[in-house]
Amino acid sequence: MYKTIIKIVVTCSLFISLLGGNIGQDTFQAEAATKNVLPDNHTIEQLNVKYYKDSKNGYLIDVGDRKGTLLIRVDRPKKEWDIQWVNWSIQKPMHVSFGLQLHKESDKHLNPQPIDFGITYERYLKDRGVPDKWGLEVGRLKSGLMKFSNFDNPNYYAGLAIFLDKKYNESGIYWFGGNSIAIPEDGQLKAYFYHEVDVVIEAYNRIFDNGTFPLMSKIMWGKTELLKGQLGKVTSKQPTTLWKRLDNAKLEKVRDLKQGEEYRVYRYIEENGGLYGVGSGMFVQKDTSKVLYETPSKKNLRLVKIMNGE
Repeated sequence: MYKTIIKIVVTCSLFISLLGGNIGQDTFQAEAATKNVLPDNHTIEQLNVKYYKDSKNGYLIDVGDRKGTLLIRVDRPKKEWDIQWVNWSIQKPMHVSFGLQLHKESDKHLNPQPIDFGITYERYLKDRGVPDKWGLEVGRLKSGLMKFSNFDNPNYYAGLAIFLDKKYNESGIYWFGGNSIAIPEDGQLKAYFYHEVDVVIEAYNRIFDNGTFPLMSKIMWGKTELLKGQLGKVTSKQPTTLWKRLDNAKLEKVRDLKQGEEYRVYRYIEENGGLYGVGSGMFVQKDTSKVLYETPSKKNLRLVKIMNGE
């Protein structure tokens, strides 16, 4: 009996020690995903922002009385000189000095920003953005997470997320800035909000090339994901043919589509009674008795634009 108990204790200790090497980001992510019910993409709200150009370029973000997760996307300038973004692509920093300040007047810009995004992921797992005593001493009120999508992509962006548990100023309008030469033009910043939920970590984990930030998941439309540039989709109502269009405009059979199969439609051409282009030179013939053609809803098209920062 005594040996059995010792064996159980040793086995449990070994199991715990094995887990110990992996406790951290992955474990917390799994825990967060389990505890937090992710909000529906359609509940995301796009906030009003206004470009504020002075000696310290920035944006005014109107959060109002909202409580929940504020998400910010900062894109590279399209017209102005973007030397700072070029430098970042070379240096590959984890984060830079972006933050929210409580007053919009340029003479009241504070340093450091009372609401900042310069905190590292590992630290956020411990304090959830609550400043320590040293942070409080210098006037910091709240911290969030920041990450760049992918420096290898010339169109990389900065994604930022913070949980606002209360209103931090009277107006609910915050000045966003901190790296003035990096935001030289209007339209670089977009702000979004999920009400009454803390999804900072979930949003942070979706900041990468082909990620869904600021959305919480892919935009599913039936069995397929709705993508940018997609005109609609076809669903086979009964067995029909998938064709390949040759260079001479003739059609070559690829295979038979089963009832219920869905394909994204990217183009439509007026040949052979109408052809829906489903990608890779493949087509489905327009035939209302065999296929159903649908276009995406305005709600889903809105989400596609949000996910692509448009």
